[in-house]
Amino acid sequence: MSTPLAALLLADGRLPTGGHVHSAGVESAVADGRIVDVESLGRYLLGRLHTVGLTEAALAAAVVLRPGSITVLDVEADARISVPELRAVSRRLGRQLVRVAGRCWPHPVLATLPPDPHQPIALGAVGLAAGLDAATIARVAIHHATATPAQSALRLLGLDPFAIAALAASLTVEGELVATEALAAAAGPIEDLPSRTGPVVDIAAATHASLTTRLFAS
Repeated sequence: MSTPLAALLLADGRLPTGGHVHSAGVESAVADGRIVDVESLGRYLLGRLHTVGLTEAALAAAVVLRPGSITVLDVEADARISVPELRAVSRRLGRQLVRVAGRCWPHPVLATLPPDPHQPIALGAVGLAAGLDAATIARVAIHHATATPAQSALRLLGLDPFAIAALAASLTVEGELVATEALAAAAGPIEDLPSRTGPVVDIAAATHASLTTRLFAS
């Protein structure tokens, strides 16, 4: 498989990595009224792009640039996720991604990953296995940062799918800027990698399990 097609496969939500059961915080945001329509979803996605999106894209790109530091980068990823529930989700998604990649792109780098690596660390290693460069992996991470919550909102609120597609398209220019920022950070000192999150989102993640009815695991 050529590397451009590998990137498309990694970005495809139909790849069985388990992401479809997670809402990236959208279910809690819908429950407490922070997301009610396409406009409020757009604000949520923009915030996620510049927080979790930037952080995860930088970590994933850093793995591609320095595969000998995977263990250290996994520790850095852990330090950047303050909520235990989100740490568990990240490692669950990382484990599933590696499991799929082992069948799609068998490569020695996958054996160097720690047990249950964080999702962006796994993504970077899988990118290496698939022959992708750091810039491409940063873009894939950015894509997931917006596509996962957007599709979750579509299911939860029954929004117009054409409007959701247009919203995602409207964020691609901003997403490219964030991917460029992430790539630049990935080339710098590991300890200076971005560490951005949203306090309200973190609090909601910690209480998500208490929702009386839930469609998503997180």
